[in-house]
Amino acid sequence: MLGLVVGGVAALATLDVSAVAGALAGADRWLLLVAVGAYAVGQTLSGVMWSTCQRAGGVHGLSLTTTLGFHWIARAACELLPASLGEAVRVGIVRRHPAGGAAGGWRITGGIGGYKTIDAAITAITILAIVLVAPPPGPAAALRLTAIGLVVALLVAALAWRFGGDRLGRALPPRIHAVGHRFAQGAGVLCNPRAASYAAGLGAAAIAARIISLAALLAAFGVPAQASALTFCVIALAGAVPLAPGGTGSREVILVPALAMAYGIPTATALAFSLAVQAVALGTSLAVGAVALGWLGPRLRLPKPAVSPLPGEPALTAT
Repeated sequence: MLGLVVGGVAALATLDVSAVAGALAGADRWLLLVAVGAYAVGQTLSGVMWSTCQRAGGVHGLSLTTTLGFHWIARAACELLPASLGEAVRVGIVRRHPAGGAAGGWRITGGIGGYKTIDAAITAITILAIVLVAPPPGPAAALRLTAIGLVVALLVAALAWRFGGDRLGRALPPRIHAVGHRFAQGAGVLCNPRAASYAAGLGAAAIAARIISLAALLAAFGVPAQASALTFCVIALAGAVPLAPGGTGSREVILVPALAMAYGIPTATALAFSLAVQAVALGTSLAVGAVALGWLGPRLRLPKPAVSPLPGEPALTAT
């Protein structure tokens, strides 16, 4: 992995900007639209997955359409803000809804924790399967060790939660224990095999849609679509520490040399593709998120006792 980073920094430092602009201008417009559509489908499936996790954690009273609207608003925030601060926006907007206010912030946060845990597990398994079946060439082969390390870390965390969670909870001060208890209730999907299996299936479908989006985007730049599997692995691993909005920067440093070594893609084309990945995610999330905010925003600004139920939802009394 270090070799990829060093190679990426060196390649980006000597890049011809005009060549990147030319690659972007020459991209196939119809395939770009296919990439946008597949990305939107994947994120919508991810929103349904989050809705499943929230319900399993005891956050009731949110219709699926409302939850999807909240999800797209949060996705837009994640694309604009660094370090996944958009997830704080997710908690905030759910709390402004009467159902979220009744559930409480820690239960909502626990639901997001369960959602992120299942998503990370499915992503890690997918990455491991890809790099084991088709090992990347050269220094990119380090992605296999990175993927194995990620899976091991998730397994250790799961075992620690399963066998040490109760003991740790009893050792905490009462007030912190109460907070942890509400968080654990919110993450109830992790203790609900049926809900967890359904959420995992949705997560796998969302990943499939994401890979299809990447394949269409690669084809738009004249790159073999089979590179989409490796590309997904690189983007997912680079986004594990999303310090910049949308993972910008860390993704380019790893993705550009990986594509160059694995498929002989010119550096300018690889960078143009990486920028297009960000543009698709940012543009789609902002467009759909803006529509969702326009629909849900006016209702969320009202004081809780005066909030009218959203379409398709039962009336709720603020507590």
